[in-house]
Amino acid sequence: MKRSFLAIMILFSFFASCKKFLEERQVANLTQDYYNNESGLEALISGLYVYARVKHEWDASGARLTETETDAYQTANTLFATMSAASYGSDVSTIATNVNNYLGSANSNYAPMGAYPHINNCNIALDIIDNTKPGKFGTDDAFRRARRAEILFLRSWAYYLVSNQLGDVPLLLTPRREDNGIYNYPKARLEDIYKQIISDVRYAYENLPVTTVRGRASKLAAGHFLAKLYLNRAQAAPFQNSGEVHLKMLYKGSVATDLDSSIAIATEVINAAGGVGGLAPDYWMLFDPKTSETTPHREVLFAAQFDVNTTLNGRFGGNRSVNYHIGDYTSATGVTRVMAYGRPFGIFKPTDWGYDNFRDKVNDSRYYKTFQYEYISNATGSFTWNAGAAAWWNANRPTGEPAVVVGAPRATSGRRALIYLENDITEALDSTRVMSQPYQFMVRWIRSAVTGRLYYRLWYNGENMGLNTGRTAPYLSSKKYTDPLRGGSADESNFNSEAGTRDAILMRLAETYLIRAEAYGRKGQYAQAVSDINVLRERAAYKSGEQRPNVLVEWEPKATTLTAAERTPPYSALNSFSRIMATENHFTPGTPEAVAEGYIPTVTSKQDMFIHFIYNEKAREFLSEGLQWEDLHNAGILYERVVYLNQTASPLTGLWPVAFNTANGNGQNGNGKGQMRKEYTFRPWPNAYLVQLTDETGNPLDAAARKAYQNPGY
Repeated sequence: MKRSFLAIMILFSFFASCKKFLEERQVANLTQDYYNNESGLEALISGLYVYARVKHEWDASGARLTETETDAYQTANTLFATMSAASYGSDVSTIATNVNNYLGSANSNYAPMGAYPHINNCNIALDIIDNTKPGKFGTDDAFRRARRAEILFLRSWAYYLVSNQLGDVPLLLTPRREDNGIYNYPKARLEDIYKQIISDVRYAYENLPVTTVRGRASKLAAGHFLAKLYLNRAQAAPFQNSGEVHLKMLYKGSVATDLDSSIAIATEVINAAGGVGGLAPDYWMLFDPKTSETTPHREVLFAAQFDVNTTLNGRFGGNRSVNYHIGDYTSATGVTRVMAYGRPFGIFKPTDWGYDNFRDKVNDSRYYKTFQYEYISNATGSFTWNAGAAAWWNANRPTGEPAVVVGAPRATSGRRALIYLENDITEALDSTRVMSQPYQFMVRWIRSAVTGRLYYRLWYNGENMGLNTGRTAPYLSSKKYTDPLRGGSADESNFNSEAGTRDAILMRLAETYLIRAEAYGRKGQYAQAVSDINVLRERAAYKSGEQRPNVLVEWEPKATTLTAAERTPPYSALNSFSRIMATENHFTPGTPEAVAEGYIPTVTSKQDMFIHFIYNEKAREFLSEGLQWEDLHNAGILYERVVYLNQTASPLTGLWPVAFNTANGNGQNGNGKGQMRKEYTFRPWPNAYLVQLTDETGNPLDAAARKAYQNPGY
């Protein structure tokens, strides 16, 4: 068989390698007849779930396309983060290579994870189920309908993901089992793609069971997906005649009832899931590795499954997202790599706005439950006391803390070694105080008590880190993916394994609430929208008796607003919901709450503020979970939020505060460092794909036809 890029679309390999919920079996030398019975069909469908891993299996096929270069998240690598021409400016760029893998790479090792091999597998499965004689799949039609619904759900998920990246894409609905050398794949309009997948997901919603075995698509997952599809189509309806090409390309059709349909379906899902009772009572419960794998909360509606037997996890051996979000916490800290803190791979990191978007770090528990704000020393090797720092500490040390001597290690085993504070320039801390603690204190803004100069992100030794810290420097890291079973074992000797075993959340009920809230708000029904938002804010609040972290009480500037009892060990909280409760004031122009939300300059009306408030809230709730790029893109606000909020990717100047330490190209001089352009809200078609397209007779497309196929700007 010809091993070309497009030939991969017609290959199919069924891997029964999805964890826990399906029988894990690998059968060699299968014939078509194997699948023409109930057990064979089950094995076939089990293999289709491999594609659910695409966002988390490898950064260069999924995560880099869905996670970073948003308002809230970026890559640590400078060329990627600044969206340079080397990465984005050509159809043979790094991003196009990632899209190549996302589609289904010419490298057969990557083929099973691509969209179109998966789509063809789904088409084959549908062909079998639709053309097998009645009775083969049980005595009635219930099994056939449920399994058909499952396949349509999984095929639609692939079309959703790939069209998010590229817009109009080929819509292939029939199986192809042989390579005849004709690769005529015209693009379908996004409007037609949405008609198809909405119809298919509605079928799935009507025919899947409410509950199912872990990891398998259910009625609730299909309903969540369907409500989001209706919302996405409604979001883009006003762009039909837009003069902005990148917005017009988002148009998915215009159906007057889409917002109502989104609300209705989301309401059915929320009610079937138990309403507020369907949410985890504590936000961290969703991500705590001690419980999230053994007893995942029912808030999780759909997740990609990974097995502790890493040989069953396909080409890359597991969930590699566990590697990507953690900066280096080991440099001169007295902390060595341990499972509890994760592998400091340093691929992805939050932007400054990603931290600042948590407007109330003192009362919204999601901030300290999202980030690994503190590290405890477990080894020797920290940096040492110099004369100035030792003198300050000995003169100002808290009661009960020991005096120190010059040359001794600052961090000692079992005690704090590294903490972070993402403060505002108006809250800059005294530089001597920061540099004289018995641990590394990573503070965004400090001020010299001698000169009054403001400094931005100095390392413990005064080195200027700047905006791009890279993978060898520390940054405040998301801890949502921390994995205690790296390589399938808790043995610390497996620490460097890149094979994570944690399931990766793809849909959860909290998002269903925000989907409904956005649909309500777009209809001007703000009271209903605020009610849904506050369901999540009430969960996000510290509960009475819950303990705030010491770091928060000790160092957060706004901790002074807490009661005396809350500032006293063990820092037991009073219920903080009343302090973070959302109201219409949060998106009403001119109110103090709207001013505090920090809307970008292009957002002036109440409706626009509401829409941006929803995506601020989604960034707070789902930071690092792989939703933000797709969500901002579909809402048509990705470009403007990146250029105003992501300094590393923005080409704008004069929007950010200026520090004294502006040296090296990443210093804080108030200007953007990037090259974001409107066309980058869609991805390029890979050259490896374009050069193999043919017309209906098998003749290669000429240069003009390939150019017409390519997305604008590439």
